[in-house]
Amino acid sequence: MKDELKMGLRSILYRHKQYLSLFLVCMFGVGVSLFCLFSVRGMLSALEDKARIYYGGDLQFIGGWGLDQPVSNTELLVPFFPEDAVIAERFDFNAEYAALFFEGTGVRQRIIKGVNFEKEKKLFANFNYIEGSAEGVYGTNGILLSEPIAKMLEVHVGDEVTFMLRNSSWQINTIPVIVKGVFRDSSLFGMYTSYMDIKLLSDAYGYSTDYCNRICIMLPDGSPSKKDIEMYQNKLSEKFNMYHLVEDKNEYYNNCLYTENQPFALIKLSANLQDIQIIIDAMKIIVAFVIIMLIVIIVAGVSSTFRVIAMKRINEIGIYKAIGMRRMRIYGMLLAETFILISAGCICGFLFACLINKLLSFINFSFIPAFDIFLVNGNVKGIISIYYFAAIFIVVLVTTLAAVMFAVKKSVSVTPCQALAVTE
Repeated sequence: MKDELKMGLRSILYRHKQYLSLFLVCMFGVGVSLFCLFSVRGMLSALEDKARIYYGGDLQFIGGWGLDQPVSNTELLVPFFPEDAVIAERFDFNAEYAALFFEGTGVRQRIIKGVNFEKEKKLFANFNYIEGSAEGVYGTNGILLSEPIAKMLEVHVGDEVTFMLRNSSWQINTIPVIVKGVFRDSSLFGMYTSYMDIKLLSDAYGYSTDYCNRICIMLPDGSPSKKDIEMYQNKLSEKFNMYHLVEDKNEYYNNCLYTENQPFALIKLSANLQDIQIIIDAMKIIVAFVIIMLIVIIVAGVSSTFRVIAMKRINEIGIYKAIGMRRMRIYGMLLAETFILISAGCICGFLFACLINKLLSFINFSFIPAFDIFLVNGNVKGIISIYYFAAIFIVVLVTTLAAVMFAVKKSVSVTPCQALAVTE
């Protein structure tokens, strides 16, 4: 095999002009494929990071009458999860009848999240703040606003804003809150969402501070596997009346809310994202289609060109046979050429994809409506993966080698006399 590789390399160097177009097809095909994979992987990671902050971690434990459950359940959940897991209560308040006011300007909110900032310190440290932070918000009347809301109100850290809401008695209530931080997020999860201390929000609404409407679990190792989630579910079932795991949280809401002996449910992060799952699936389908088409182009281009090259080298093949070279060694030489060509093209394609991803990270895409959900600081941050590169490389290499072997079969099968009799 070593001799075949040497002969293949010499042949490529000697016929470099013929092989240049094949190299470029391979490089750009693999490069664009990897670029799409890296970009989509980064976009989905950004989406997941935003969702993790919005929903409070990797898992949610919900249930009770409606969604109300004792805050003391947070302590009961501790033995069921890893030692370093963060288990914190939250009060998600539907802000349909709530707004923030500052010097005569009012902005409606979509949801206000009451948070235990002491327990969720690590999670809120990951916010992308343009002003202030979550430090010192616990137990105070501080509030975290998104950048678009802060701009609408024209407020900065330290400004006092009036929070108006209808309480549980359907009365108008107002409380002063101090802007402690402004975070950069104009996505579905961030723009019309604000965060404040859970006790402050509960008191303002008239909700018992002994209760919460969800318990959030952030695991130390990040996103749990399907097997881990099933393990947690089985353990919790020994202590709580648990509803089965769902792929869409709405299934639990539709079947269980306000029912007799309402069960609890462990909701994974993906089950919270079903409303935008069609977008995620569409992105994956488009990327898969692009990759398949590019691989087909690479395989077809290389195999068809090798067929032509093999036909032009029929005299050379005849000489090899005449001096006693076996058919499999000739196949080995041609496949070695293909292997070297594809390997070089894939490696350069990988570098090309990395370069495009780097250049793309300097372009701000915040001007595209609703696209910010996939962005980090307004940019697409592709995540480079050696695993994806290896997968694409193996697929391209194996399919191309098989196609080339089939394409040159006729040329290699000729007898020395037939080969030498051909006039180029």
